[in-house]
Amino acid sequence: MQISQLTKLLMWLWLLTILYLSLKPQVEMPISFEYMDKLLHLGSYAFAMILITLAYPQINRYRSVALLFAYSLLIEIAQLFAVNRYFEVADLAANLIGILLAIYLMKFTRATTQS
Repeated sequence: MQISQLTKLLMWLWLLTILYLSLKPQVEMPISFEYMDKLLHLGSYAFAMILITLAYPQINRYRSVALLFAYSLLIEIAQLFAVNRYFEVADLAANLIGILLAIYLMKFTRATTQS
């Protein structure tokens, strides 16, 4: 299996993992602090954006951001129908911050490795 195929597989598995964890009934976290869920949202979507960019480099970055954010919005809407889950604008904000942070970090790492 080639690296690009492996990256695509990992990306799709990660997006499915986000979907599963976002819609399954909420359980207590073994480690918890205020805003931990927002940090998890940020990290999950940052990692997803990195994987999308690596798996599909030909896709316009703005389109990738829009598609991933739309995916997170659809998940938040689906949570309205899930047990013990709620639509939260703060989750959407954390998702978007994670996506944008990933874009910034990738630009920064590319700039430093090229100079």
